[in-house]
Amino acid sequence: MTTERAGTTSRTTALPPILPLALIVGVSPFATDMYIPALPAIARDLGTTPGAVQLSLTAFLVAFAVGQLLAGPVSDGIGRRPLMLVGTAVFAVASVGCAIAPDVVTLVVARVFQGLAGAAGAVAGRAMVSDVVDGPRMAKVFGTLAAINAIGPVVAPLAGGAVLTIGTWRLMFVVLAVLGAAFFVAVVVRFLETLPRAFRGGVGLGANWGRIRELMGIPRFRAYVLTGVLSTIGFFAYIATSSFVFQTGFGFSEGMYTLVFATNASMMIVTTLVFRRVVGRFSEDALLSFGLALGTLGATGVLVSALLGAGAVPVWVSLAVVTAAWGFVLPAAMTRTQHVGAAHPGTAAALQGGLTFGLGGLGTPLAGALGGTAVAMGSVMAVLMAAAVVVQLLATRRTGRASRGS
Repeated sequence: MTTERAGTTSRTTALPPILPLALIVGVSPFATDMYIPALPAIARDLGTTPGAVQLSLTAFLVAFAVGQLLAGPVSDGIGRRPLMLVGTAVFAVASVGCAIAPDVVTLVVARVFQGLAGAAGAVAGRAMVSDVVDGPRMAKVFGTLAAINAIGPVVAPLAGGAVLTIGTWRLMFVVLAVLGAAFFVAVVVRFLETLPRAFRGGVGLGANWGRIRELMGIPRFRAYVLTGVLSTIGFFAYIATSSFVFQTGFGFSEGMYTLVFATNASMMIVTTLVFRRVVGRFSEDALLSFGLALGTLGATGVLVSALLGAGAVPVWVSLAVVTAAWGFVLPAAMTRTQHVGAAHPGTAAALQGGLTFGLGGLGTPLAGALGGTAVAMGSVMAVLMAAAVVVQLLATRRTGRASRGS
């Protein structure tokens, strides 16, 4: 069952410019990874503990997840452009608040607003794609967004390090404020409203909750969300633990670890471009299943290599397989979720992004709680990604039987 919106043939609004749209949707890596090299300096400057400063990172991530769940249903009621305008403007102002924060409490509060604002723009941007395009073209657009966003985790830490060579950590947030202001101007000048008034729902808690219940009542939609959550927990285990595995466990320098991370991220960029080429020849479900299976294979390789004590290179290669798989999983999951939840694209984007990002963040403490080793990282990745494969295959088989029966 889907909840496809009636009248989709009336899609005449042009897709917003792809580069600013991709940057707004993928703002999270810039707001998180960019200032990670400066965490010790922030703690010294504000006279606080490293743990208190790390709370500013957690605050952003939680707010970014919750913000998507709040903003998505609202965008189905009032339209996308208002949320894009408010989100980009508040992001710029909150970034200024971070830059001038006199203490860690102010910094954390400003980061909360920064996360909420970034989420509003991100979820509205994904819904805009669903408003304007569908079918294979939607998958190609999401593939393009994923390819551009994959560059973020590589560029952001390097940009942060470059900023630190010419200024303090406060300059990083000034850069983010300038980005937010540039996003705001782009939305004002180039972004048209993509949700016609005839397709807008009610406004208020009841209407928003009704849209959430409607989508979560669709078994296939629930399966896509669950698949996304499970696979993302596994992927976040890699993000959170790999630096300790390679630097502490294998003795890599910071520069060598940066090479590991950049190599893996580059694999994802390549496979998102491959996804754009092959989608249409193969269904999004087939590409999603392939990506999840490939990721499980890579995660199993990490675990087996760690258990055998095979060293850093096999673990590195196996992780490259995992990140390559993500280039298929991310755009395919986005496309299928938006297709099944087509009646309420903003709510669909919110549930897919908010729940996946929020619950997926459990991978961060989970692998660390198990020891932060290569074995712990591989175990979490292999088990969770294998579970995602099972959910996807069962849901696909059930959907196929329902289609034949009808």
